[in-house]
Amino acid sequence: MDAVLAVEALRDLGGDVAASVGNPHLERTQAWLRDRQNGDGSFPSAEFAYSGAEPTAWALIALHKTTNSRSDEVIEKALRFLENCVDRRDGSVSSTPSHFELPRTMPTAVALWAFSLWDHQPDLRGKMVTYLLRCQDNDSHGWGVTSSARPNPATTGQVIVALRAASVPPQRFRLATEYLVKQQRVTGRWPSSIDEWHTPPDHDAPQPVHKCLNSGSVWCLLALSGSHDHRARSACLRAVRYLLDSQTTTGSGSDEGSWLTSDDGSQRHVWLTAQIVEAVAAWQSGLPRIGLRREGMRLANSVLALVDLMLERATQIALFGVVVAVIALNLGPADANVLERMVGDWAAFRQGLLTSGLSTAIIGAISWGVRGVRNWRARLRQR
Repeated sequence: MDAVLAVEALRDLGGDVAASVGNPHLERTQAWLRDRQNGDGSFPSAEFAYSGAEPTAWALIALHKTTNSRSDEVIEKALRFLENCVDRRDGSVSSTPSHFELPRTMPTAVALWAFSLWDHQPDLRGKMVTYLLRCQDNDSHGWGVTSSARPNPATTGQVIVALRAASVPPQRFRLATEYLVKQQRVTGRWPSSIDEWHTPPDHDAPQPVHKCLNSGSVWCLLALSGSHDHRARSACLRAVRYLLDSQTTTGSGSDEGSWLTSDDGSQRHVWLTAQIVEAVAAWQSGLPRIGLRREGMRLANSVLALVDLMLERATQIALFGVVVAVIALNLGPADANVLERMVGDWAAFRQGLLTSGLSTAIIGAISWGVRGVRNWRARLRQR
């Protein structure tokens, strides 16, 4: 399913990229995928010991790229199975029907994404959006693997992708995108997370441990691609550079062109390579065409980055200005002879130093006020 999404994403880019993809026989892949559907409409997964909401939603997302008909029986059965996984009281989604003890974030996010793509059950989608927004952490404004878990970038990226697919206004999760930007590492990557849970095939069976590795860089890049916020665009550029630099470009066999699951690991997976391709393609598709618009975006990014730096360093700027002004005020006649030899007219130098210090302090104070107003407005929009 990940490979289908990656190939379709490359084809959507057009030109030489699409030509290099060739014909990987997606029709056969689609037919194979359809044959894997269970009688209840669900799809199995290699990682889980059961068929659940996550692989079923992912199949619906992949089939949306290759199937145009909503009246398709496979699609309808999968959507009905997902409905049975939704707790209609609060909009949360469990991995299996009627297993609502501790709903996790990922099944709700991918189910909302699938429902939105197929324009299915608007009322349920509204409940799912409300549930996800209610589970958002009040301090960091991110999401964790459950409503009570510590927020992480990968899960937050999943939720933002789902909210965007559901056409939720960006203002409602703006603080979450700021959280992602702040969580980016210096190298340009985001940390991955492991979603771990217990869901038995049936309630009487032993409860095996299930694990799902979520790539932080993939989900955050998907979440921020196409954003109009210059900080998000800059974060995406750093992420793309990191991903391209970390790709295995030399070697033999199947390793060439792939990515390692971690910097100190040795495992490679088709799903990871496919998801990275899709994320980079989504970023590429959201860029303006080469020309004045793109150059204007770069200039605007540079100016806004300078403004952001001033706002973030407002306290230090004001403090520096005050220190300079205090130094200027404390320059006395005893320093005149030394200053005369160094700068000429020491009185003019003293006055210039005082003016510069006061101006810097005022700029810092104004920046501090603007930052406070901006943060207050962001929280107001979030509510």
